[in-house]
Amino acid sequence: MKGFELFSPEHLLMLVFIVLVLTAVLCLSRRLTEAAAVRLICCLSITALISEVIQDILLIRDGGNFIDFLPLHLCNLGLFVNLAASFTGRKLRSFFAEISIVLIMPGAAGALIFPDWTYRPFWSYLPMLCFLTHGLLVIIPCIFIAKKTATVSIKHIWYPYLFLLIVTPPIYLLNIKCSENYMYLLYPPSGSPLDWIHSITGNDLYIPGLLMLVTIILVFEYLMIEAIRQIKKDH
Repeated sequence: MKGFELFSPEHLLMLVFIVLVLTAVLCLSRRLTEAAAVRLICCLSITALISEVIQDILLIRDGGNFIDFLPLHLCNLGLFVNLAASFTGRKLRSFFAEISIVLIMPGAAGALIFPDWTYRPFWSYLPMLCFLTHGLLVIIPCIFIAKKTATVSIKHIWYPYLFLLIVTPPIYLLNIKCSENYMYLLYPPSGSPLDWIHSITGNDLYIPGLLMLVTIILVFEYLMIEAIRQIKKDH
């Protein structure tokens, strides 16, 4: 089964299409009331979850093992983060929305740019569903930003660390016990930026290398947001 190449014309066209859809959704969301925006986020979050379920059912139908398709990658966890942000009260919604913005969205964007589903033909069901799901995982937090659902602040930088502290240890133990690689905690996907981290750290320091990468990304994000906030304040 022949797959597709990274940054092939089809891949680049899909990225452009996702950016255009994102722009259209953001233009729409700015005109919505807060209640209508929450309903839109609910619909998009449920759509993303349904897309993931359909994808897994089709993969199992094709002979895949159920344990291989548990929703335990970071982007998969983002499905539930967005659902939590959709159906909780204002304070919890702000917490989960910030997790979605600073943690899930960068991971989903990275997956769109460096997809690990290139082994399938571009127009087959797996790439199409993966692009849909990950595209929504970028669009939803952008709506959170547009509607100011979360007050993203460097004072909250412990939010994503708390989330990772809760979810990472059990996933790591499951990886060891079941020979899985959820969240790419044991080894990186080939051709991704994590592969570069692994080449520097080796196996022994791979996890600390991942933590360092996450820290660099989070600090950059929070500092950029604080800088933008200060610029707006000055003007």
